[in-house]
Amino acid sequence: MNLLDTIGLFGTVVLAAPIGLLGVEFLLGDRPIVGAGFLVIAVALVAGGYFRPSLKGIVADTVADVAVKAPDDGDEGDADRVGEDEDGETYKH
Repeated sequence: MNLLDTIGLFGTVVLAAPIGLLGVEFLLGDRPIVGAGFLVIAVALVAGGYFRPSLKGIVADTVADVAVKAPDDGDEGDADRVGEDEDGETYKH
């Protein structure tokens, strides 16, 4: 988790904390179902902010997979390839 992810998570906690406190107030008061609902929303906000995949990470992994491709087992490079020229004579690259 880098610095920008930490700052984003901090912003999510700032939004979720009042919702969680409201949920505790309602849970201890006369509306426990509403309080539990607010607590679930607060926990979901923080968990979603923490566990959601970063778009930058997804794009970087995809680009790395495309750019760095493992060679096939049967492919030994251009040095061992045999071809034919226009006259039908075989040659080795």
